[in-house]
Amino acid sequence: MKWNFAINLYDLLFLGTISTGLTFSVLLFLVKRINQKANRFLGLVLLIIVLWMVWVLSIDIHLSQYFPRWSWVPLQYSLSIGPLIYFYIRKLLNPERRFKLADWLHFFPLIFEQGVLIVEVLESRRTAMATFDTKAFLVLNPVVQALALISVLSYVFLSFRQLRNYHELLAEQFSDADRYQYRWLQRLLVGFGLLWLLWAPFITVDFVFYHYSLSISSYYPLYLLLSVMIVWTGAEVFLRPEFVIFELPIVKPSFSPPSDELQQLTGWLEAQIEANLFHHNAGLTLRELAEALEVHPNELSRIINSGTGKNFNDFINTYRIEEVKRKMLDPIYDHITLLGIAFDCGFNSKTTFNRTFKNMTGQSPAEYKSSLKTVPIL
Repeated sequence: MKWNFAINLYDLLFLGTISTGLTFSVLLFLVKRINQKANRFLGLVLLIIVLWMVWVLSIDIHLSQYFPRWSWVPLQYSLSIGPLIYFYIRKLLNPERRFKLADWLHFFPLIFEQGVLIVEVLESRRTAMATFDTKAFLVLNPVVQALALISVLSYVFLSFRQLRNYHELLAEQFSDADRYQYRWLQRLLVGFGLLWLLWAPFITVDFVFYHYSLSISSYYPLYLLLSVMIVWTGAEVFLRPEFVIFELPIVKPSFSPPSDELQQLTGWLEAQIEANLFHHNAGLTLRELAEALEVHPNELSRIINSGTGKNFNDFINTYRIEEVKRKMLDPIYDHITLLGIAFDCGFNSKTTFNRTFKNMTGQSPAEYKSSLKTVPIL
């Protein structure tokens, strides 16, 4: 038999994606790193998408002409992508949390997806057609695609909620909370969510107007975006420096109206900050400040939250921003750059300084300094 595969430019891109994605999947699963247990969940996500791309490539090069039964091989596990992303985020944010027996329920829909494949294989045996040409595929695959869309979007939402809660807890205990925030994870989740949202109109048009008869080439744009997602995800996670935070299990006090005693404690705390310049410590944590003031961390957190209405991060950054503003007005510091002043006042990142300054003043540092020149000195 003479083999004559019809390979186009897209197929070559898919081959490159499969190779790159498989490499990152193996690395995330096997290489020993701080977050290895979490990375294994993401490695499985990449592997599932790689297998999906193998399925697409096999259809596109007409592999059925040479291996009629290759389509019987289970290559699609789309209903497990959402749960795996969710468990990756959960394990990354809480390394001590174990995977429990009840967590397997999240993968129950995968049984349905594989059951659909079995139905397709049975029809394929009877008709000698590839599974993706069977009537069962035309009827059931849109259902699987719709369920996958709902699943991924639902778990992306749950993952976002985990990240939000985590960032709030960071802000309660770290004065440089931005340093530990997984903003790249937010971008990753947005990417996954948008990609699956784009899938919805394609599936709808194909099913409603073409009765699921569009060729695989009609989906090339989406598969190319999926290829980019694989490479970006693998590179972002594997090449990014890792860290683990051990200070998070502190009880977050509930807000209550400040009493006279609380107001006195708040005044005492503010005086201590101003006198000792604790905010100059770029890596100051709630625990460190509590030890310096000989106060229990939970009590200090209560004073800050209830006495000032701010979290620890905003409370400390307020002193840093106010000192930056004072130094902007002082001619003594005219020879120092804005970033140099920011570092002197306790910031350790240009990005964090700019974001914090704009959040608290409504202007960027440069805009604020320029506006000072227009104010007449009395």
